[in-house]
Amino acid sequence: MATDGIGISPTGRLRQGWRRREGDLISRLAVLRDAVFETAGAETTLPRVAWDGPWRSAEVVANLIHFCIARLRNTRSTDIETAERLCGLILELQQLAMDLYLHDTSQRSQRLADCAAGLSRLRGIPDTTALLDVACEEIVLRCGFQRAVLSRVEGKSWRPWMAHFSAEREAESWFVDWINHSIPLDSRAPETQLMSKRRPSLVYDTSNAPVYRPIIVDAGRSKSYVVAPIVHGEDVVGFVHADHYPLTRRTDEGDRDVLWAFTDGFSHIYERTVLLERLRRQRDQVRELVGAAVDRMDELCETGVELARQSAGARQEAASITAPGAYGDTGDLTEREADVFRLMVAGATNRAIAEELVITEGTVKSHVKHILRKFGAANRSQAIAWSLRGQ
Repeated sequence: MATDGIGISPTGRLRQGWRRREGDLISRLAVLRDAVFETAGAETTLPRVAWDGPWRSAEVVANLIHFCIARLRNTRSTDIETAERLCGLILELQQLAMDLYLHDTSQRSQRLADCAAGLSRLRGIPDTTALLDVACEEIVLRCGFQRAVLSRVEGKSWRPWMAHFSAEREAESWFVDWINHSIPLDSRAPETQLMSKRRPSLVYDTSNAPVYRPIIVDAGRSKSYVVAPIVHGEDVVGFVHADHYPLTRRTDEGDRDVLWAFTDGFSHIYERTVLLERLRRQRDQVRELVGAAVDRMDELCETGVELARQSAGARQEAASITAPGAYGDTGDLTEREADVFRLMVAGATNRAIAEELVITEGTVKSHVKHILRKFGAANRSQAIAWSLRGQ
């Protein structure tokens, strides 16, 4: 297990160091177990050292210590050599138990700290699409897993959606075929249980658990995994599956707690991001409505000025607008229309005119429409040409 690390980042190197340390501790346990077996005799049945489940090593150490103490009590007082060996083994086992505890505590604390750092990064992502895109990657990079799969929950089924693997070739080899595939929520399955409990489930051995074998065992080749819910409001809207494949290491309670911490924090971040998106949409709608209202008010104000001018020479202006081939001149324009027309002649766009005159682009369009009508022109170029001809 000491050579199973794949990361080259600081987090990856730290994870590789944890596995090396874990392998050393399990090797020490195997040596001590053999020593106890040799001291106790071949007829003794001792607990097995599980290389794929190092979290159970503390239980094995405790059983060996109790066995040695019981054997020491039954040792004759004259058998000093055996008593000394048993006492030495008890001390070594107790030291190993302390080392295992410190290693587990340190590893779990660091993984939770990395998990918090990943969640902190996710809080800065502004939309839900980008948030979901990087969720699985953060689980693999920060939480100590080799792969993670995010699935949607729809009614009485779940659909694999996106994933991230420490070995990218896996995504091409099997997961693509399962994307958006409907998988029923069997009443005995761990995924169904967490729908009501809203707590993560640890599947230590998939061979003895009621899991959906086609994707989890047959395609994914997972021997052990953790699944945790994504909650939005009062509903479970998704799952996250995570494991250590292709490593032989099985998932444990530490993996369950770390994934639970991540998915719980992610659920709050996702809900917050959804609310922010709604607020942004409402803000944009309000801004659009206010802008339209301002444009309408500007148009009404300009129309009032125009009507006043029309009342003074309505018949003459009507003739200039409707007569075939007739055109107006800049004297027919209001002060603001004249400003707009001056910039039109200079070749400015509506946006440039709006920025120059500090008005909205909608107001510019309204002024341009009035200018074209007063010149009897079909477009901007014609209005400019007729104005120059008039001059």
